[in-house]
Amino acid sequence: MNKIILWALIICLVPFTAFAEGITKEQGDAILKELKAIRQELNQIKKRGLAPQGRGRPARPTTASVATLGNPILGDLKAPVTIVEFTDYQCPFCRKFYVGAYKELKKQYIDTGKLRFVLRDLPLGFHKDAKPAAISAHCAGEQDKFWQMHDALFAEKGKLGKNDILGHAKTIGLENNAFKSCLTSGRYDEGIAQDIKDANKAGITGTPGFVVGRTTDNIVKGALISGARPFNAFKAEIDKLLLQK
Repeated sequence: MNKIILWALIICLVPFTAFAEGITKEQGDAILKELKAIRQELNQIKKRGLAPQGRGRPARPTTASVATLGNPILGDLKAPVTIVEFTDYQCPFCRKFYVGAYKELKKQYIDTGKLRFVLRDLPLGFHKDAKPAAISAHCAGEQDKFWQMHDALFAEKGKLGKNDILGHAKTIGLENNAFKSCLTSGRYDEGIAQDIKDANKAGITGTPGFVVGRTTDNIVKGALISGARPFNAFKAEIDKLLLQK
């Protein structure tokens, strides 16, 4: 029963939290649909008498290992600490991280050579514009403007449609024909699918999700941080790692 009550509270509270972040009506409707499905499933479990008695939820993982090779990297490749972010360009909480903690991390740690930042994709199924936006960033990367497109996608809330993406491409100076051809090529589908698979394997099912650890040639193992946490949450973990010999 405690589990059912907990989920009921989540169902009641999440929509208000989400709308407070300024998402669109369509995104809010999609979230409500997902939560209603969860509620129905839990009700069915209760009716079948399968709800666990006196048992808590499994503990969430606090560490994870993820690969960095072949993914976009910002900052000094030899920086001692690495953050790997799994992001969704349509997620309001990912945008909250971008406009808050990310910009401060870039100023204090990335631009000073202490941190390298690796981006991987985790487009959520109910965000229809998330995967096309991710593809557009990689296509911009073919013209050495991945991070410019990344910033453009997050800078203007809600502007992720096809025409918006083409407008971002023009603004950052992409060659239009090559960019449009890349968007429909399908060559990034496999890589994004692998990102989703690796995120789930690491215990990251929502966005944004982060792994913070010592820099290696590929696999980074470290603390798992979930959600749009404030800058100080990342600072504490980074500073701890910088003190390690």
